[in-house]
Amino acid sequence: MLELQNIIYCKKKTIEDSVYIYDAIRVPIGKTNGIYKNILPENLAAFLIQKLIERNKLDPDEIEEVIFANAFGTGGNMTRYASLSAGLPESISAFTIDSQCSGGLKAVELGFALLKSIQQKLMIVGGMESKSLAPKKAYQSHDERFDSNKTFFTTAKFSPNQIGEFPLLAAAKNVALKYGITKTEMLTWANASHEKAYLAQENEFLKAFVEKIDKNHTDQSIRPQVDLFKFSTKDLIDRAVSAHYNDASACLLIGNTHGELKPLAKIIATASVGCSPEYAPEGVIFATKKLFENSEIGIEKIELFEINESFALIPLIFAKVFEVDSTKINVLGGNLAYGHPFGASGAINLIHLIASLKFKKLKYGLTVIPAAGGQATAVLIENI
Repeated sequence: MLELQNIIYCKKKTIEDSVYIYDAIRVPIGKTNGIYKNILPENLAAFLIQKLIERNKLDPDEIEEVIFANAFGTGGNMTRYASLSAGLPESISAFTIDSQCSGGLKAVELGFALLKSIQQKLMIVGGMESKSLAPKKAYQSHDERFDSNKTFFTTAKFSPNQIGEFPLLAAAKNVALKYGITKTEMLTWANASHEKAYLAQENEFLKAFVEKIDKNHTDQSIRPQVDLFKFSTKDLIDRAVSAHYNDASACLLIGNTHGELKPLAKIIATASVGCSPEYAPEGVIFATKKLFENSEIGIEKIELFEINESFALIPLIFAKVFEVDSTKINVLGGNLAYGHPFGASGAINLIHLIASLKFKKLKYGLTVIPAAGGQATAVLIENI
């Protein structure tokens, strides 16, 4: 084995310290208790793993690691379950991560790190989620979090008592007030998100990146000609300017090995940060700043942005802080229209960014997503 100019030559394939995305797919995004109400998230993931193998004519033995994120599931290493269900060899390692909303993109970042270190050569990374089948959870009666008035709890604690608990709606309101984002701005953005998503759906801009379990399945949450002003309340943050919970899975085939695989994109850099749980959505600002502090490419060279829309205020504060033209953000619509399947959303956002760069024939794109508890992950890619 000869190492030369950061490239290792071995068995007719070249292994680089660069990391590429060879394929990227998702299922149509279902509403809660919609098209996937009876389908395990593990089986959604297994379906996509099989499709990646088929689409790229791979020997399953070529995959060396599988990483998926999940937030609402049963635990028990759901990714291992999905990997075995997909027919991957028992010898292939698989693990599940939970960083809430940012999990799908964090899985990409972890895969990127393993591939950069040349510990692995080819991996499948992504996320899976089912709000429809989210298990009911209860604390033991001797747990300090136990509430005798509630049989089950619906939201986990994301910060200890000494810091305080900040529900996502409250954290979103704090950020909107801090940056001076108005309800009108948020409603206008949300309407535009649906309009762009409907246009993308009608023109099949994402067709190459979507695999269907049933040929009749389609993204369920997109609403054409919607006027969210009609559903707005007096609250600054409400359902009209917030993404809804959804069911979906998404994954990417990434690696550093050049065989017969043709890359879609190159991962240039990633970054993850923590921030105050009281201002959790603000994490997108800090993750972006951290990424560009360590990147040779400046934000001025980024041509398209995919900013998570768990709340309409997130792309709005991003555009405001970085002085980005809003027409470059979420050009195919965002999570306000497609929905927000927590563990899968980061991977879906990255897939939409790849599709947007291909459609627009542009070079550099950035995606960033915040998470409950005060975290965020960003990924910078180059279209190939």
